[in-house]
Amino acid sequence: MLRLIRSLPTIPITFFSSQYSQRQRRRLATYITMQDTTTPLETQLPPLDSFANLDSLGNHIYLEKQDKLRDLGINIQTSQIIVVGGQSSGKSSLLESLTGFSLPRGQGCCTRFATQITLRRDPVKKTVISITPRSNSDQKLRDTLRAFRHELTEFHPEDVAGVIEKANVAMEIRSGINKDILSLPMFSDDILKIEISSPDNPHLTVIDVPGLFQVTDQLGYATDRDKSMVEAMVKRHMKNERTIVLAVLSCLSDPATEGILQFAKAADPKGERTVGVLTKADLVKEKAVLQSLSNLVMGSTLKLGYFVVRNRGADEDNLDISRCKRKEADLFEDPKWKDIADTGRVGVDALRTELQTLLTGLAKRELPKQKAEIMKRLADCEKRSISLGPPRSTPAAQREHLIKLALRFERLANDALEGLYGRDVLFGEKPPLKLITKIVELNEGFSNVIWKKGQTWTFKGKTPEKDDTAAYIGLMNEAFDWASTFPELSEYRYPRIASFKNPKIDIMAFIGECYSASRGPELGSFGGPVLTMAFKAQARNWDEAATRHVKAAVLVIHRFLHTLLEAIIEDQRMREELWMCLQDDLLTGYQRACDHAKFVISTELNGRPVTYNHYFNDNLQRARLGRQKSILSGLEVNGQNTKVDLSKVQSLMTSAVENKSNAEQVREDIHDILESYYKVARKRFVDNICQQAINHFLLDGDQSPVKVFTADWVAKLSDHRLNSIAGEDAVTITARQRLETELEGLKKALEVLRS
Repeated sequence: MLRLIRSLPTIPITFFSSQYSQRQRRRLATYITMQDTTTPLETQLPPLDSFANLDSLGNHIYLEKQDKLRDLGINIQTSQIIVVGGQSSGKSSLLESLTGFSLPRGQGCCTRFATQITLRRDPVKKTVISITPRSNSDQKLRDTLRAFRHELTEFHPEDVAGVIEKANVAMEIRSGINKDILSLPMFSDDILKIEISSPDNPHLTVIDVPGLFQVTDQLGYATDRDKSMVEAMVKRHMKNERTIVLAVLSCLSDPATEGILQFAKAADPKGERTVGVLTKADLVKEKAVLQSLSNLVMGSTLKLGYFVVRNRGADEDNLDISRCKRKEADLFEDPKWKDIADTGRVGVDALRTELQTLLTGLAKRELPKQKAEIMKRLADCEKRSISLGPPRSTPAAQREHLIKLALRFERLANDALEGLYGRDVLFGEKPPLKLITKIVELNEGFSNVIWKKGQTWTFKGKTPEKDDTAAYIGLMNEAFDWASTFPELSEYRYPRIASFKNPKIDIMAFIGECYSASRGPELGSFGGPVLTMAFKAQARNWDEAATRHVKAAVLVIHRFLHTLLEAIIEDQRMREELWMCLQDDLLTGYQRACDHAKFVISTELNGRPVTYNHYFNDNLQRARLGRQKSILSGLEVNGQNTKVDLSKVQSLMTSAVENKSNAEQVREDIHDILESYYKVARKRFVDNICQQAINHFLLDGDQSPVKVFTADWVAKLSDHRLNSIAGEDAVTITARQRLETELEGLKKALEVLRS
């Protein structure tokens, strides 16, 4: 083999790739690495510890974008590799071999928190160490951790160890100089970021998390809480669907009992992003163990399979990475490893190549999803930004913003009153905004109820009307159900009702009682108090029906106003403050409507029956004519040309008059006058309640509640009251700042993905 190498000093790399087996290429590379670096072959074949071959396996642009996205800190899942395993599984040594970065040993700093190692290609060679705070840290600690940043231009292990020790102190964990402070936690959810820049580096990110442990005593003062924290940390990082899970376990362990594989299966049920790594291959001595490894590698239950590697040994702390790789190459040249070695799944170099390929493919596949996710978040942020409105630190800015809201409120309120629902999508999205439709339905239902259920007794000759008030009852019950949502409207609540009472039948007996109770010296007639008394008793249901109706309308309007403000003002604090400021004016407007309804009710029920409507006389004449027709209803006429017997007609009329007492005649006259006046008064009452109490006082009047929030109202606010409504509190200011930061980050992220 040595003669072959010496005889082919200028053979290109492609010759080795096409003419020699994998074992020959590996032996050749091992020999070249062991020779003096000035040999001509060094210019033909990169050394084993070079990363140049990685970027040739995929488009490194995709990985550069992932690095840039991580740098923006916008909390989006990026493509990366996470190394997970149990304590002493060899994952720290594996991490060193993969990245070329030697973590300080014996410090305990690489096992107490997640360590993110990012390799990036940059003309300037440097190492930057920083901390990403955990999400639930308080603001003071968060600021302290974000301020933690150390840049090293020359890499020295002792300098890195010193910086990491400072990170332990900043994270406030029990390690290093703080190892005896038992009140401190042993692990942290903060992330230590080590960014290594070099002209020769690939773009690669690997995350090392603390190793799982089963017995707390094995870590000194570790508690069950520490154990749970580590497990939660590992699961959280593995859950990221854009992460390749590197599940590390010793060659001497049993995969069937390894907890890390169970965690990996839970996080990656399909096994599409889990790679198994069997470490400490140099400790395998028994043939049975070797056979099990062979079966595992060649017949893996993992879709991405297993790799076998040799770690730095416990007594090899002084060996550099290059010498460790030489020992690994020598190990797999041993004939007993032939079957496994021929699979090409042995050694850190083969693993790194596979990971780079997987990572590039994953980054390429996830890029459209990341773009869609960022665009969705960007749209949401812009929507929230619009809802907050412009910054409002001055009275002028506050007034301008509130006036704009008031103008939109006025426009939508006018559309709601006119029934112009097609002008804004809000009317389709929020049914309570269709105000005039609900008010008209209520008013029509009220008119129907007063017509069919308003009278106490059914007039003579009339049959009770069909009960079709269920729709109106449903509208009112819906309104009263909503009353519990508004504590300020407690006095407007009514219990639910199932139906209205049916009028009584025998009205003549009632009229007789009225006549007898107030009879005076009138001769063949009756006094004015009789009609007043009869009408008040006949229309006594009007009071409750009208009061309930007006209050139901108040609730419909109150819900409309609340829904409209909720739709146009997304800032909850501003909306609640404005609602509180408007409530006094709203309640005053509601009370005016209710007071006017009481006035109309009192006018109709407590005053003397008066009308100048000519329909009263028409109704009265029709009532009397109807009575006469009923007298002649028994007259028989045979054929159209048959003459009426006038004597018979005269006999019927005489009999009807002579057989009727004076009191009976008066009661009939009272009935006809009461019925005629009731019809006129009923129509007038319904119109007055609907037109005046509701339409004017609640909807169209200058002081109606619907017209409380206007630009003029805003213009008259004092600066103090204006600030209490539209000013920004500390929470809003902080939310705006965070939103602006997030918007800026998302826009930059979109530029990265589009570049």
